[in-house]
Amino acid sequence: MSAISTTYFNQQIKAITEPLPGAVAYPTQYKLPVKKKYEGLNIIDFFLELVPRSNKDIWLEKIQNQTLLINGKPATTSTIVKGGDITQHTSEPKTEPWVNNKIDLLFSDENIIIINKPAPLPMHPSGRFNKNSLTEILKLALPEEDLKIIHRLDANTTGIVILARNKEIVKSIGEQFENKSAQKTYLALVEGIPKKDSFNTNTKIGIQKTAGGGRASSNHGIEAYTEFKVLERYPNKNTTLLEVIPYTGRTNQIRLHLADLNHPIVGDYGYKDINYFKNNPLTYDTDCLFLHAWKLSFTYQNEPFLIEAPIPSKFNNH
Repeated sequence: MSAISTTYFNQQIKAITEPLPGAVAYPTQYKLPVKKKYEGLNIIDFFLELVPRSNKDIWLEKIQNQTLLINGKPATTSTIVKGGDITQHTSEPKTEPWVNNKIDLLFSDENIIIINKPAPLPMHPSGRFNKNSLTEILKLALPEEDLKIIHRLDANTTGIVILARNKEIVKSIGEQFENKSAQKTYLALVEGIPKKDSFNTNTKIGIQKTAGGGRASSNHGIEAYTEFKVLERYPNKNTTLLEVIPYTGRTNQIRLHLADLNHPIVGDYGYKDINYFKNNPLTYDTDCLFLHAWKLSFTYQNEPFLIEAPIPSKFNNH
């Protein structure tokens, strides 16, 4: 298997994303198993629990149209769900929200592909995003590949993502992320001016999601440690550019730790305002989060390997 050329990669991405694959309305079929904790609920109440932002009329209409199935048969208004049941329903044709298609190839050989992920762009299908996600775009752009993502970034975080082209490399590089020997370095533009040139935090992070899907600090949470170094202070804008090294890889670790230190990342409304997640679903509508996966070092083919992603222009134009 040979390396992928930048020219070929760019041509394929452009062909698939102009227009974006989710720009044309299409119905989505959902197949959802019933967990034991929902057993005994009326099927409408089950879906209201599962999709709290929906309403009863939606599910009644699906039942009347016989498009809401349970174990392959049309459900009725009196259907009671049991643990292990399989429900199916199809949404009305819809388009997906816009995402940034500027996916750049940083490195390629016979084993790995390293890209510079833009924002907003979710890694995997989730919620309102299916075709407009990194994995789905790459499947369409590179149909001959069976790429495996080794690590993840938030939808609104830009920067380095490694994809494996074979199972063996998933294990060898993936283990380095698991045992923390792979070192990730981020850039973050934060609000406020830290007094110290370098500082750190080991605030624990709760396991449970908040109401809107975020995370919160917790004395009973899991260990998390992050180091920060000031690169540039901007007193006129009351912002600071930081180099950030997360030595543990917890969900939203950098965002939560900086907010906890009263230096939230510029554009990170969710962790700046504790009430934001209570009133808003996580959204990927703007390229506003100033967090960039800048450098990544790990061992590759028994040699030290360092990759760096160009810094987004927004960091220079803020």
